[in-house]
Amino acid sequence: MRTRRTHWAFALAFLFFAGRGYAQGMTLDSLVPRISTDLHNAALAAQLQALVPDYANARVWGYAAGDFTNDSLPDLALSLYDPGRARSEVRVYFFENVNNRSLVSRLEKEIPFVESPIEVGLSIDGSVVTITQKTGENNWSQDGYSIEYGDVVLIDRFQTGKEDIKNSASSKPHALGHEIYRNYENLRSRESYFAGTSTDALLSESFYTLPSYGRLREIYPGYGHLLSDSSSDFILSGAGFRRDANDLSIRSIQAAYNDEYLYLAVRVRDDYVIGGQPSLEANDRVSFWFDTKYTGDRLNRDRRVLSTQGGFPTFRTELDSLVSNLTFALPAHPGKVTQIAYSTVIALTELQKEGLSQVMARMDYDTAASGVVNGYRLTLRIPYTFLGFESNPERAYETPVPIFKGEETTAGATASITDAATLGFTGIVYDVDDPAHANEVTVQATSKYEAGNPSSFGTLVLEPSALYYGEVHPTYLNELRTAMTAAGY
Repeated sequence: MRTRRTHWAFALAFLFFAGRGYAQGMTLDSLVPRISTDLHNAALAAQLQALVPDYANARVWGYAAGDFTNDSLPDLALSLYDPGRARSEVRVYFFENVNNRSLVSRLEKEIPFVESPIEVGLSIDGSVVTITQKTGENNWSQDGYSIEYGDVVLIDRFQTGKEDIKNSASSKPHALGHEIYRNYENLRSRESYFAGTSTDALLSESFYTLPSYGRLREIYPGYGHLLSDSSSDFILSGAGFRRDANDLSIRSIQAAYNDEYLYLAVRVRDDYVIGGQPSLEANDRVSFWFDTKYTGDRLNRDRRVLSTQGGFPTFRTELDSLVSNLTFALPAHPGKVTQIAYSTVIALTELQKEGLSQVMARMDYDTAASGVVNGYRLTLRIPYTFLGFESNPERAYETPVPIFKGEETTAGATASITDAATLGFTGIVYDVDDPAHANEVTVQATSKYEAGNPSSFGTLVLEPSALYYGEVHPTYLNELRTAMTAAGY
């Protein structure tokens, strides 16, 4: 896993260039001595003349040197603006230092700015190079990348912004700040809301985001798809009964979908598996909470905020008709799971009852090389109809579709292909080591789950067929195509 020493590291460009008054940026030629020093190699810096298109006219507005390929050699990142292009964009380049002999371009990316090229900055922290970008009047983002096995991979993303909400037509608006951080390697996320300039969060949640892809779809390495947690971060209760990660931890959770069903596969580490007890609470079991309030926004901000009337946010902290739960108690032996419980706030509709009848699950043991049981696998399918959908909500994001707000259609508005159906979701694993003491249970979740509070759920993202959770630039792809063409393929 790639690392960074601190999360919010402002880009060197802001300090290096703004502090010296370079209102038009610097020419590459004038920066070559600095690059030579930072790369410890003047010959490498000289190679930029051949690597950068329109070298003479490009102006440097962002600059960072450091090892983002994790090979102990300094690499180079540049943010360039050409004043003659009449476009509000800079070109960001990542150059890998290959064996201290050559600079190789691994990424060229157009990044828009709002008012000035200085709004796009660069920094390198640990083995992550970060692009900091102003995305609106009160909005900023940070995208952290690293090069792994020749691919430029998005490691994490931090987005922050604020909006003004009014108390009444005559009152002064109040600022509501929002921050969300996502790690695309380990799938951890955190989200916070703030009032005005306060650093004390009104609401702060920590959770996993679980991507779901079309069933049998091949996932290119570097994209997030597997949730795994051997830590104690989300142990909700019973920590004193848990010896270590072998006693209880989530080995993996994966999700997939087709037109009718959502599929989940869960592997749990557990040195003593209990199942087949008449009382559901006396069994090891896995419970899933679903919240189907969503707008397609990947940040899913509307799910946690119930209202901003009165100039102050009211958060959604009570269960409602959009929340449902399924719990699967393990059987005594591997095979079909027959003890399945559900809960909803209101009675199931006929469509949901039909969907419930089609819920299916199976349990199998995981064993060590010695044949000793060291956990279990639970595979299951859930019809969308049980969750209250007539069909898979992912379909709406395959192509742009009209956006509906209640009974009204927003004229001319369409859902962006960059959006995805993002649901509230939390998985909870209950580990019972003695059926006679079912209250002595260790509970691990995929979020800081609070009973009855949908704002404490994590998220499940149904990725459209053309999209992934994350971003990967396969930098060797052109070389591969050239080689295959030369070989006659």
